[in-house]
Amino acid sequence: MERGLISFVLIINCDFIKKIDPKKALFKKSKELGYGKIRGYDLNKSFDALEFFNAYADIGFQATNLAKAIELVKKMRSENATIFLGFTSNVTTSGLRDIITYLVKNKLVNFLVTTTGGLEEDILKIHGPFLKGSFDADGAYLRKNGVNRSGNIYVPNERYIWFEGFMKTYLNRIYKIQTKQNRMLDSVEFVKELGVSLENINKHEESFTYWCYKNKIPLICTPLADGAIGDHLYFFKKEHPDFGVELSKEVELLYDTVMNAEKTGAIILGGSVPKHHIMNALMLRDGAEYTIYINTGYEQEGSNAGANPEEAKSWGKASLDDNNVKVWGEASILFPILVAAGFKLS
Repeated sequence: MERGLISFVLIINCDFIKKIDPKKALFKKSKELGYGKIRGYDLNKSFDALEFFNAYADIGFQATNLAKAIELVKKMRSENATIFLGFTSNVTTSGLRDIITYLVKNKLVNFLVTTTGGLEEDILKIHGPFLKGSFDADGAYLRKNGVNRSGNIYVPNERYIWFEGFMKTYLNRIYKIQTKQNRMLDSVEFVKELGVSLENINKHEESFTYWCYKNKIPLICTPLADGAIGDHLYFFKKEHPDFGVELSKEVELLYDTVMNAEKTGAIILGGSVPKHHIMNALMLRDGAEYTIYINTGYEQEGSNAGANPEEAKSWGKASLDDNNVKVWGEASILFPILVAAGFKLS
């Protein structure tokens, strides 16, 4: 044997091989388990949008879960459930903001919970649109040109420069209210007054913040002191040390709404605080009757975002029956389909 080489000898037990029947292993007898036939929509016939969306149920994988989510929306609506919609700020960054505005304007949902970015970017878009860009753009080049990037969406810094003036006027106005009434405004009033401030700005009807105020739909922003709003609160507080915002009212409003509802439904886009805020409140009534999660969270890391409906049941956040579903995927693709099929066409 040459130095440095190692030889392996494989001894095959031929008697053992003879005892295995490969056909038996390959053609094992089966039972007809499962239900319904897997198939796609028949594009050979005249196209019908509602039929097309209903056909998702038979496609399999996440399409079948999406079809279940559509049916749960229909159940929420037919049973007049109080619908809680929770979403993270990147949802507002995208064009989903306009779909949320549609839901609020038409009073199709009853309660919104978002983050600070979700609130402020809704307002920023009244002043100027966000622009399509590239995921692969040179960050240093964008920075030199005053452009902020969220995925493949560009937000020119001019939008935030305008927002500074807007917030300065707004904070001075609510500070006068605080001084006159000798009390801090609470966070629910803070968000509502933002809606009031939008009324005389062009394109205000594109804003879900405005329509929440107009239609008396609660909008909670948590944590309020994050993002650009947090920056402005910081600077304003330095100039007015007695200024403050009381936070406990938003919890009271959320919990009271949960407890007083006949039936509840939750639609959660993404994870983070909005998801937990809504689902934690629903523990007070042993879970929502109907729950839809849309996110790409990974269950194995134990995150709140990645948790599936079975985990939520263990906490008493969702009902113990089958009226809940997680659709694993990106909300900018899935949510428009859910709204079109579950709210618009039904």
